[in-house]
Amino acid sequence: MLGPSRPLPRVGARVRIARFGGAYEPATIVAVEDEGRRVRVRGDSGELLDFVLNRASARFLAAGDAGGPRLDLSPLPPRPPGE
Repeated sequence: MLGPSRPLPRVGARVRIARFGGAYEPATIVAVEDEGRRVRVRGDSGELLDFVLNRASARFLAAGDAGGPRLDLSPLPPRPPGE
């Protein structure tokens, strides 16, 4: 049996929010809901965003805003202590 073909979201994982124009913001997953199809993240700026898994593209897109940011689950190094 094969494992998942993409990284699975998990609470505490460091991820990136991909914004329009190619800008990225580091973030941390704070909640995973709906069997992994809905993810809440807190950007390093403090902003809290919800993302939902798009079935057609298999990408996490901003909830309620198809043209908004998307979530990149590629692993980031952990935050240094005290940040």
